[in-house]
Amino acid sequence: MAEKGLMKVYDGLPGWARGVVVVGGLAVGYIAVTSILRAIKAKKTEAASRTEINQANTELNTQIQSGNGPTLQRSQVEVMSNAIVAAANDCGTDNKAIYAQFDKVKNQADMLLFVEVFGLRKKVRCPFTDDPRESFFSADTPPMSLSAMINSELSASEIAIVNNKLQAKGISYTF
Repeated sequence: MAEKGLMKVYDGLPGWARGVVVVGGLAVGYIAVTSILRAIKAKKTEAASRTEINQANTELNTQIQSGNGPTLQRSQVEVMSNAIVAAANDCGTDNKAIYAQFDKVKNQADMLLFVEVFGLRKKVRCPFTDDPRESFFSADTPPMSLSAMINSELSASEIAIVNNKLQAKGISYTF
């Protein structure tokens, strides 16, 4: 019964108003579907990042048990993590600040501790980006792991510089 009433109202509208209703309905549908898909993708990405962090924690415990503990304190790694986020915030990336944090990493255990302490962090997004991790409707990105943030901020050649720095120290972790 309500359907007939709605159809009567719709049929009684002028042609241009019907067009507005159709286009508006399509726009609302598109926004709803995209929001749902984006939320599903964010959950999937967050789950993968949590797995990465848990694996780093497990590997770190193995390193410590074998006598190869980290040379850095958690408080130092927390400062390094904050520096990475600060270098990545807003538009543009301070590559030198990111490289400087990896210069402090001395061994595999330090790197694994870095991944664990970094955890999942948000950064202030750039409003002019095409990065799919950054939503136009939010000031922050979804939470990202260290590797997700590095991959979001650095180009392939810049990531190679970080990986080469780590490899030169005998660290097998790569981005």
